[in-house]
Amino acid sequence: MKFDDILEKKTGEFGPYQKRIYVLVCLPAVAAAFLTLLPVFILAVPKHRCNLPGLTNDTYAVQSKWHQHLINASIPFEKDEYEDKWEMSSCSIYENETERLQVDNDNGRNMSKTQCNEWVFDESEYITAVTDYQMVCSNSILKSHFIMITFFGSFFGAFITGSFSDLFGRKLVFVSSLIVAMLATVMQLLAPWYWLFLVSRFVQGLSGSGVFSVSFVYVMEMVGPNYRMFAGIFIEIFWCAGLFALVGAAYWIRYWKYLVAAMTSPCLLFLLYIWIIPESPRWLMSRGKYEEAEKILQKIAKSNKRQIPERLLEVAAKEEMSSQKKKESAKVWKLFAHRTLLFRTAIIAFNRFALDLSYYGISLNIGHLSGSLYLNYTLSSAVETAATICVLLLIFRLGRKPLYGGSMIIGAVGFLTSALPIFLGDSDDKKYSVGLVMVGKFGISAAYAVIYVYCSEIFPTSVRSSSMALMYISGMIGGVVSPYVVEMSALMGERMEAAFPMIVFGSAALAAGLLSLLLPETKDQVMPENIEDAVNFGSHDSTSTSSSVV
Repeated sequence: MKFDDILEKKTGEFGPYQKRIYVLVCLPAVAAAFLTLLPVFILAVPKHRCNLPGLTNDTYAVQSKWHQHLINASIPFEKDEYEDKWEMSSCSIYENETERLQVDNDNGRNMSKTQCNEWVFDESEYITAVTDYQMVCSNSILKSHFIMITFFGSFFGAFITGSFSDLFGRKLVFVSSLIVAMLATVMQLLAPWYWLFLVSRFVQGLSGSGVFSVSFVYVMEMVGPNYRMFAGIFIEIFWCAGLFALVGAAYWIRYWKYLVAAMTSPCLLFLLYIWIIPESPRWLMSRGKYEEAEKILQKIAKSNKRQIPERLLEVAAKEEMSSQKKKESAKVWKLFAHRTLLFRTAIIAFNRFALDLSYYGISLNIGHLSGSLYLNYTLSSAVETAATICVLLLIFRLGRKPLYGGSMIIGAVGFLTSALPIFLGDSDDKKYSVGLVMVGKFGISAAYAVIYVYCSEIFPTSVRSSSMALMYISGMIGGVVSPYVVEMSALMGERMEAAFPMIVFGSAALAAGLLSLLLPETKDQVMPENIEDAVNFGSHDSTSTSSSVV
């Protein structure tokens, strides 16, 4: 008898005790969401201009008429072709004092300008890390480095915490990750140098991925097989709750250090989990700790008004070890040894790349859209929540393939068409572009909710964990690339700056969505156990022909 059989036939799959534990373990997904998306607000770029040379107390706010005269004499005005208006330059200053004195004679249009390396910022709306670390103009790429280093931290964290949780238990690694995340936050708040600021974010990304990934594994191990898909998708609702919590806090807390502290402090409550939640009984069973596992299963059975026989786990463990010996021992490289599996692996890897590129590209750069940062972020969060709910309602009816492929194509169409108002319209048409971007976000968010389930059902059991790790790597590469796509667009002029990222995200999503239609449907199919099963998987699918499924 396998552990899943014990949950399904003996203790109950999703009773009151499991539901309470499920909610408790899913709550860290709320924290994971606002820790991941914090850069949206702490890297928001305030209005700024060059610091006036020789003026030690210069501020963005005008202090006097003489101060206004110095600003007018030193800072050139530049025309925004998209908005069709003149604005004070954010990055340029007149080159020398003599030419500055001539500005009143010809409005400064023929004066030579140069880029500055010190700036003053408008602090009336918010104060962000961009202000403290001067991440604008020629230094704007520092924002992209900050986001990139977070993904590198998440990348390494997934492997480190995954291995440690297998060795030392889910509960210990989960709580340890929370402690490390809080220590990284303290480092982030006190960092006097940009490089230390990056190190703190790397550590936060490393520990944050541990919190989410370990809690996800824990949830999957506590729930019976018939409820596992629902539990795996519904955890996304907790993620969405974290998105709303972040925007609410960011609206009221406008100083970035206070915001970071406020969003991290709730993690202190999760330390109570040391005494509240049990260790995963599946992990305990895998380590031969049958008595501890049996006590937890007895609690589950009691809450479900069931009883389990004594020493059940020892018998189950022996049976599972016996069955494991009969299973094929496979390596992940075997996915590349057969043409069918190679194509499927390549398609899924590209889909994970395109999905993370698009999702994080738009989520972390929502501030580049026209309109209020807070309103756009709230709309984005609402759209993502609606997409997750739609997936919960449709995945059992439509199946994985049409739902995933259709969602990716909807996302692609939304992103690509959002560029049309930018090219064909004027500044008043920006609201239409924002609306179409939200359509794209809906599709991408829905696809994100499906991808984990879909991938896990396509890959064979013998290499499933290794295959999912490969897909995670592909996704992280997309996440690393996403901020630099936005950074490149800043070099292309006003209209292309707004349109280029959407064209890239939309094109990648469209290609990935169309390629995903070549994958087999997995709904109501027996998951492949070995390489041979995986090769033949989908070949007898009544909804597909041999020419349309690889």
